[in-house]
Amino acid sequence: MLARALFVTSVLLSSSWADADEEDPRCQGSHSVFHPLPDACLKVIDTDRPHQTDTPHVMPAGHTQVEMALVSLELGGRIGAPPGARGPLLGFFENSYRMGLQTRVDLQLAMRHATFDLDTSKLQSPGPLNARLKFNVLHEKGARPHITLVPTVFAPFAPAQALRAGGLVFWGWELPARFELEVNTGLLISTKQKPLAAVVLASALTWTVAGEFRVFVDVYATGWDIALGAGALWAITRDVQIDAGTYIGLNGAETVATPFVGLSLRR
Repeated sequence: MLARALFVTSVLLSSSWADADEEDPRCQGSHSVFHPLPDACLKVIDTDRPHQTDTPHVMPAGHTQVEMALVSLELGGRIGAPPGARGPLLGFFENSYRMGLQTRVDLQLAMRHATFDLDTSKLQSPGPLNARLKFNVLHEKGARPHITLVPTVFAPFAPAQALRAGGLVFWGWELPARFELEVNTGLLISTKQKPLAAVVLASALTWTVAGEFRVFVDVYATGWDIALGAGALWAITRDVQIDAGTYIGLNGAETVATPFVGLSLRR
């Protein structure tokens, strides 16, 4: 009954929002932080989270977005870790800060702000800081996907963290029956971790259940580090989204299980 009520509410909310009028002359042409896309042209909030696999869509020019994992709980430690390293870790505010710099380009800064070790009652170092740009080079049309190029760097905050950098390509297709497919490919180079070069390969399938309520499943591999993700996301207004789910480590240096709750806001 609760799920049915949520779906009905989502449908009613989404139907009450005014759709972006792409024929409006104000929505045409190029925009930037100095000439933002008008609010009347905005569609429903579109986020990278909670998927591990990121969307090829970019932020509307001149607008900002905060995507927050408000809290997450790492259970079981890393796969294959010794018993002494399997204690639960509580993560707070694993956030991504996004800004639409201009049409088809956005800037993103992301990091976890705090991690609390429940066994030792100690805070761990934040970070690393991930900085990247998204350059959308192709819009979807028919079988042609959205394609976005993403140079990225991970800057360490502690000696145990590695400096990593590389390039990614994000792909996306709208499929029949309210499905959406996203794929990430690329290569990351690391100063410490082995292997020093790791291929990134990820894919997410999202299904719109009703209105703006969606569920997803995805798998993300960085070299032999592989994790499965599953969860739900709901845009409760045009500019606000909530989400919840779990990541499950399948291989390598992934955490056994990480349930999470998230919130995303756009302005």
